[in-house]
Formats: sequence, structure tokens, C-alpha cells
Amino acid sequence: MTELTVEEFEKDLDKYMDRIENGEKILIRQPDGRAVIAVPAAELELSDTTGSDAWYDMNSHIDAS
Repeated sequence: MTELTVEEFEKDLDKYMDRIENGEKILIRQPDGRAVIAVPAAELELSDTTGSDAWYDMNSHIDAS
């Protein structure tokens, strides 16, 4: 798995998005050490693909403040 800083990822976003869409997993690290992993959506098991708002409703309690 490739690891990048947020700066590196944003600097060449199109290139990395192409790589992710082609199956590569990329760990993107924040300056404070937190990280996320970008993976192709096809690898996720989405429980609701009907277009309903169930996922949004389930997570609407998240407070961004």
C-alpha cells in the first residue's frame, strides 16, 4: 500500500485518483498523524445501493463542530 501525505495526494490528485480507480489502495496521512485509506468503491460492501437516504440518515447525528 502506498502512503502519502495530504500535500502529496492533493498535488497530484488526478494521478492518484486514477491509480485508486485501477485498484490501488492509498493511505493518506494528515500532519497530525491521523490517516485515511482510499480504496476503489467496488471493494466496499455497501448495504444499500438502492439510492435511498438510509446511510445519510443513519449518520446524520455526526456533529462537525
